[in-house]
This record gives sequence, structure tokens and C-alpha cells, in this order.
Amino acid sequence: MHLRNVEMFCNAVELRSFSRAAEQQKVSQSAVSQAIQQLEKRLGMQLIDRSKRPFEVTAAGHLYFDGCRDLLHSFREVEDRVRELGDKIVGRIRVVAIYSVGLIQINETIDRFEREYPEVEVLIDFVHPDEVYRRVGQEQDELGLVSFPKSKGMFECLHWQDQPMVIAVGPDHEWFDRSTISAAELDGVRFVGFKPNLFIHKAIDRWFREVGVSVETVHEFDNIEYVKRDVESGSGVALLPEPTLRDECQRGRMKAIEVEGTSWVRPMGMIHRKSRELSLATRKFIEVLKNECHSELSVSSDH
Repeated sequence: MHLRNVEMFCNAVELRSFSRAAEQQKVSQSAVSQAIQQLEKRLGMQLIDRSKRPFEVTAAGHLYFDGCRDLLHSFREVEDRVRELGDKIVGRIRVVAIYSVGLIQINETIDRFEREYPEVEVLIDFVHPDEVYRRVGQEQDELGLVSFPKSKGMFECLHWQDQPMVIAVGPDHEWFDRSTISAAELDGVRFVGFKPNLFIHKAIDRWFREVGVSVETVHEFDNIEYVKRDVESGSGVALLPEPTLRDECQRGRMKAIEVEGTSWVRPMGMIHRKSRELSLATRKFIEVLKNECHSELSVSSDH
């Protein structure tokens, strides 16, 4: 029970939320709070300052978290290695991904993986790109899914897929019935983009310069879901990865239009710490992600 309490405490600190820790642990928020209170009573020290909103981790809490996180990681690694002696695929995989990874597609992949390997639990969280690198770097998560991945320093990157970039328009836009446009037609168009601190913003600017296009940026967001909702409402068009639009296109809420004569793609990768030996379950999950991507590309090329 003590180890379980430690796990809930570490989850709450990592996710910076009692409710999200409860969701990940599949318990009530009250259970997480009680677990942490039991640890504080046992230690005789306050680990979390609940008087602040959001809560703050105390100095003792930081010290306890740093040590316990490493212990939990080592404990899980030992358990996984023992189980693997019997050729079992077991364990827990913690994945952190950017918001625009394609929520429906990745959740469907996780569901299929867990059906094939019922003794493996995949936990995934969606965050800002910088947070993906931070969490993988601090070994809070084993695997990170990012766009325009960087394979340097402490990180090793595995190529995952190249997502075609298309023009997204809403149902009331004059281009809605079209399947292709020329790059020149984008000149002067009302455009919904991403915040300048995101790498995809820089990539889009570079692509537009290459074809001599200048757009009128009306809004910028740091979340692809906000970009899509703004395009759908009629504010302008956007340049987005095609897989992230499939649900809206199937529902007739948006249209994905190919830009003629371009090969604009968003590279997607999987990152992990170079110093960390991936579990057998994680290696199998990586295989499934790659195979799903190849199958999807084959279907797309047939059409």
C-alpha cells in the first residue's frame, strides 16, 4: 500500500493535478488526496501546499519526489525484466505527445495495442512541445511523440511518419468544393496560423517564402484544435497536417485541399532518453506505431 501511495504522489506532482493523477491511476480524486496525506503523516512533513491554487510542492516534497521517482522507475524495470524471462509482454508504458498528434488515430492505435497485449497498460498525456522534451528528459515518460523532432543531446529520435500538409477550409469557404489549388492562389488569403514560438510557424513561413506567397494572418493559436475551430467558423484558411483533419472532413465540417506542385510535410518522430533502456513492451509499442503508419500510407496510396 505504501508503494501505491508513493506512485499516486509522484503522478500528482508530475501531472500537477490531483484530478489527472486520479484519472491515470483509475481511482477517485479523494483517494489520491488521502494517499498523499498518509505519506505526510508517515514522514511528519508536508509534501504539498494545498493552500495555493494550483498546489505547490514543498521543499520536502521535491526531495521526496526526486528520490521516489527514481525508485519507482527502477522497481518497474526490475519487474519488467523478470516478466520478460517468460517471454511475456507486460508492464506500463508512459507516453507524452503534442496536442496535434491526431487524438483519434493515436487512441485507436492504443486500443488495438492493448487488445493484442492485454497485460500492458499505455498511459498517454497531451502537452505543449517543450513539455514533451522536459518530461522525457526527466524520465517522467518513456516515449515522446513530437513534430520536427530533434535528435540531439540526451534525446534519441526515431522517425515515425511524414504527414502531408494541406490547406484547411470551412464549409462556407469559396474553395470548399475544390480538391486542389495552386500555391499562387494563397497569396493574400486570410490565414489562421500558429504562435511564433512553435516550430511549425517557422516551417510554414519558410514554405510560403519558397513559393513567393504572402498571406494575411488574422489569428494565431498555440493549439491545433483552436486553429481548426477558427477555420471552421470562417475566419480564414490554415495549413495543417492532413491526418489531423480526417474526422472533420468525414463529418463535412472542413475540407482538406492539396497544394499543387508542393511536397510540404510535417515530420513526426518518437523521442526517448539515450541513456534509458526501453522495456520490451515499449519496443513492441514502437513497432505497432510504425506498422500502423505504413499500413495507413499503403491504403492512402491505393486511393
